[in-house]
Amino acid sequence: MQEQKLSLLHDHYKETFAHIQDYLKLRDRLFAYVLVIVTLMLFQMYSPSGSAGAISELLAKKLELKTPIDISFLSSILWFALLGIVIRYYQTVVHIERQYDYIHNIEDQLSSEYDGKAFTREGKSYLGNYPVFSSWAWILYTIVFPSLLLVIVVVKIVGEVRQAEGITVLLSIDALITLCIFLSSVFYVLLLHFRK
Repeated sequence: MQEQKLSLLHDHYKETFAHIQDYLKLRDRLFAYVLVIVTLMLFQMYSPSGSAGAISELLAKKLELKTPIDISFLSSILWFALLGIVIRYYQTVVHIERQYDYIHNIEDQLSSEYDGKAFTREGKSYLGNYPVFSSWAWILYTIVFPSLLLVIVVVKIVGEVRQAEGITVLLSIDALITLCIFLSSVFYVLLLHFRK
């Protein structure tokens, strides 16, 4: 009976670890998407008129449109895309962290059957002698990146407000999205650093 329980627990451990690996790949893809969208927004901030013309022309050619697309509409699409991807990225990272807590518990149960010397890949072995670079990367991903993202979105919305000729529906939506990204980033940082 004990061997059957251990076998079942081991299979569950392998499945859980494979599940984490899938989420790590998704996290990395989402991070790349966030960087692409932020790069487009930085291009808009650096050269508002140049970027407006270039993006509008490119889309008009690709979509075979006779008239160029309004850049404020395209900007709002970027805002929506950024919000969706940032929220999904944060959800994925939080999910991964929660799964690591879970897999550490499974490892503790399995390793107790082997005098604590087996099944420690993600727990004791990984966290023991944690390299300085890994700690630095953790700080970059969980503090610096969200902080830079906040600076960029706040500067972007302030620029949009300054350029606007009054409050429009799109500007209001962009401001609301900025607030959502701001709150999501704050909750993300708080959850990762103060969750215990």
